[in-house]
Amino acid sequence: MNTFDIEKFFVKNKRKAANMLLSFMDIEVREYMLDEIVYFLNHSSVGEKMELTDHFIIKESDFEVIILNETTEMFALNPEESRAHIEIVSLLFLINQKMSCGLNKVKSILKIN
Repeated sequence: MNTFDIEKFFVKNKRKAANMLLSFMDIEVREYMLDEIVYFLNHSSVGEKMELTDHFIIKESDFEVIILNETTEMFALNPEESRAHIEIVSLLFLINQKMSCGLNKVKSILKIN
């Protein structure tokens, strides 16, 4: 069952957010970081931030996180357009798809060519 609703994602996010989310999946979601990311998503408190190589995850609520790209936040004119607000269950689904099927599967789900 697909637990990622692309239409729901774009209600809260701009198109650039999907590309930034793909960047997060490509750069940060690696075998050696997987346990730390999943632990943060499931056990951190609201408002906590996890700093990764080039991205941050901020726990917005018990059900949602914001993913930011550090470079975009520093240099973009409108960095909020690239921020991805995503439900934790949806992010975990995408992480699972990336680890089991590869990045192209995530591209397909996010409808990125």
